Amino acid sequence: MRSQLVQIAFVGALGLVAACSPENRPEAADRPPAADAKPDVGDRASAATETADVKLAISMDKTVDASDINVDTDAATKVVTLKGTVASAEQKARAEAIAVREAAGFKVVNDLVVKRKAD
Repeated sequence: MRSQLVQIAFVGALGLVAACSPENRPEAADRPPAADAKPDVGDRASAATETADVKLAISMDKTVDASDINVDTDAATKVVTLKGTVASAEQKARAEAIAVREAAGFKVVNDLVVKRKAD
């Protein structure tokens, strides 16, 4: 009986926290976002997370040499950009596919250049 009361109290507390979040407040819903609004801390954190996720996933893939791949993420435009060089068109395509998979909701711009490495 006591554990059921604790569970009910916990669920109620979660509901209260959700109801008090800024996006659920009526005054926030009535106000349209500013046209010149800059990305907030949450957007920048999301962009940093996307950058880290994409970099990690590309570097963990054994078919792509990620040693000269740079990943940039723009929070305002939700764009992930791949820059640098890879040894083949296959590596370029694979790096882009990984970025698309890892950065769901972001547009991926593949500016990688195919350049054979000197032996």
